[in-house]
Amino acid sequence: MDSDELDDKLERCGELMVVLDSGLEYDLHSHTTEIDTEDDVIKTEGMKDGEYVVVEIPVESVEHTYFHREA
Repeated sequence: MDSDELDDKLERCGELMVVLDSGLEYDLHSHTTEIDTEDDVIKTEGMKDGEYVVVEIPVESVEHTYFHREA
């Protein structure tokens, strides 16, 4: 997946879940996530397993994405 496509999905959805090739999963929110389309890096921050974390993820490690649709 390329960083422009990921950035577009996050803008459209507001919240996007990414699953990494390592099996880790992160919830990305448009108000706490930046996607650097030049360096292909996702920087996100928020609560993970009860701790506040700041994470930088290489876009190339994203295996797939999904989002929740409201009924």
